[in-house]
Amino acid sequence: MSCNGTIRRWVKFYNLAHIHRIEQFIVTRSWWDTVDGLATCTVGGVMKRYPEAWAEYADRWIHSDQMWLNRTGILFQLKYKDQTNTDLLHLAIHTHIASKEFFLQKAIGWALREYAKTNPEWVRDYVELHALMPLSRREALKRLESR
Repeated sequence: MSCNGTIRRWVKFYNLAHIHRIEQFIVTRSWWDTVDGLATCTVGGVMKRYPEAWAEYADRWIHSDQMWLNRTGILFQLKYKDQTNTDLLHLAIHTHIASKEFFLQKAIGWALREYAKTNPEWVRDYVELHALMPLSRREALKRLESR
C-alpha cells in the first residue's frame, strides 16, 4: 500500500482533532482497500507526529468492537520502520492472534512482514514464540524465508 500524492499532500494538515472523523470514514466506508489507505497513510501519517498519543489511540482501536478499527490498530505503524513501537505492535497482534477474521489475520501477517524489513530478528523471534494462525504466520515469513 503506497500513499498516493493527494493523501501525502493533505495529511500534513491533519492533526489529532481529525482522527475522530477519519475513524468515522473507517467504520462507514468499510472495505479493505479504503481502510488500508486510511490506516496506513492517513492515520499513520497523523499519528507519526504525535507519538505521545499512540498508546491511547491504538488501545482504543485494538479493543474496539469494530473489526476495521482493529485492523487500523494493527496497521497504522506499517510505514514507521525503526520508529515502530513494538510493544504496541505486540499488543495489537496478541489481542487478535486467535481471531478467525481473515482481514485481521492478514493484517497481522502484513504488519510483521513489513516490520521484518527493518528488524528481521525481532519478527523471526516473534513468530517462533507466538502461536500465530497459519495465514498470519505465512504472511509474516514470506520475505524472511528467502533470506
